[in-house]
Amino acid sequence: MSSNIIQVPAASPHAGFTKGQFRKLDQLYCFAVANKLMATRTVECDFDEGVASYTYYVAAHNPPYLQFVIRKVGPRVNMYELYKQGKGRIVKSGLFERTFEALQEEIDALDV
Repeated sequence: MSSNIIQVPAASPHAGFTKGQFRKLDQLYCFAVANKLMATRTVECDFDEGVASYTYYVAAHNPPYLQFVIRKVGPRVNMYELYKQGKGRIVKSGLFERTFEALQEEIDALDV
């Protein structure tokens, strides 16, 4: 028998979508509106299912153009997905930054 004490670091105090990530999505939306690339967006959360979505519209009367989905797939794991009208899912990743960059590229492509 050993007298060594094993210390397990405390679990992360938070899990899931962060305030900073929300701010990045909001900042990108504000940029798109200021440059007249987007008209509106909706934000929906289903806490029972563990899903949140940000849906972007080029014009209020048009169908959704882009949708950023955050899906809780484990106790501390989120999956981030990006869907585009006419293409379906274009990115699925466990990394927020990767999916956010794809969203940013799609919005930047509207500016061309």
